[in-house]
Amino acid sequence: MNRRVLVLGGSGLLGRALQRHRPEGVVLLAPDMDELPLEDRPGLARFLRESAVDAVLCLAAWTAVDACEEDPERAFRVNGILAGRLAALVERLQLPLLFLSTDYVFDGRQARPYREHDAVNPLSVYGRSKWYGECAVRQAGSRCNIVRASGLFGEGGPDFVQAILARLQAGEVEVVTDEVNAPTWVDDLAPALWTIALSEETGTWHLASSGGASRFEQARRIAELSGFDPARVRPTTHAQLRRPAPRPACSLLDGQAAREVFGLELPPWEDGLARYLTARRDRA
Repeated sequence: MNRRVLVLGGSGLLGRALQRHRPEGVVLLAPDMDELPLEDRPGLARFLRESAVDAVLCLAAWTAVDACEEDPERAFRVNGILAGRLAALVERLQLPLLFLSTDYVFDGRQARPYREHDAVNPLSVYGRSKWYGECAVRQAGSRCNIVRASGLFGEGGPDFVQAILARLQAGEVEVVTDEVNAPTWVDDLAPALWTIALSEETGTWHLASSGGASRFEQARRIAELSGFDPARVRPTTHAQLRRPAPRPACSLLDGQAAREVFGLELPPWEDGLARYLTARRDRA
């Protein structure tokens, strides 16, 4: 029997990748957020019942980190309050829920990659709103999985890779040296998410590419793989850029739990980036 899975936020980078990697036997339902907004609890309840949904994946979020800093009310409403209300509704209907979270729940001051049980300390409104969402989802019910991911990029943008390419085409680009993460191709992440979403397990999981690099190093690699002179990528720092939102200095994620329980380990970030840029050129 087919399993009917509702993906909220299905038009984004990761939502599209989930559609591309949909497992056999899964019917993916991904209505536009205008058609089925998170604010519409009666509409969500009606859709879940009438569409005979078997599981829900919540990818919907406001991820504009600097904009969140300037409008915390909206950030907490979208990333926290509405996520909690959705979780409560899904729990009443006895459905499993997967909620996508972020490495920005950590402050980046730890010497080693973060594990699922490490203490959180978000620095930005965005990070705090996603942590609030995690707490609200956990409080609402027991049939939930929370997946923290990092630096998503892929087809359909916007993302860091496309932003760097656009600026390289226009000339030089300044990129920070004091922010380290593991950029993750959504086409590597999507199959792993399906594994967790369709399992009987519950918990908090870290899923990100292996390895890691500063944003500056990532941008230079993007330039090299795309035929640009890497010297066009110039180093800077967050202090010099004066962005509204603070970022964790090093938010690498250790996916120990996902490795042990599911056997999941994503490829190195350089490998994912190279395959993505090759696929991008092939589509051009």
